[in-house]
Amino acid sequence: MEAREAIPRDECWQLLATTTLGRVALSMNALPSILPVQYYLDDDTIAICLGSFRVPERSGHGVVIAFLADDIDPVLRRGWSVQAVGRVTFDYQDIGVPTDCGEPTAGQILSLEPNVLSGHWLHLCPWRASFGATNGR
Repeated sequence: MEAREAIPRDECWQLLATTTLGRVALSMNALPSILPVQYYLDDDTIAICLGSFRVPERSGHGVVIAFLADDIDPVLRRGWSVQAVGRVTFDYQDIGVPTDCGEPTAGQILSLEPNVLSGHWLHLCPWRASFGATNGR
């Protein structure tokens, strides 16, 4: 995968508003973890819904985490990737709607006000597609 030009900060926010799925990287029980999550934007905050993942409060309150969202067109093999880094607070919210995604943890929200927000336009390498096809994946 080749990184193309950097994406300006304002455009990173605009791109983040176009999708709701991302990944959060944090430390749980002294080990690194990367979790797929849903998120929404609330002004200059990324509200990360932990869904069915049970994360200890000490892993998500006042600590530095990384968050990543991206969108890749599988046909054109182009897209974007935006990463946010900063300290988070651990909030509990009654989301007000029934869910089947892991109650009661569906109300666990990591609120991230990024100190660093960066993005890049991406272009997937052509050999990767053929390699995956011969591997049966």
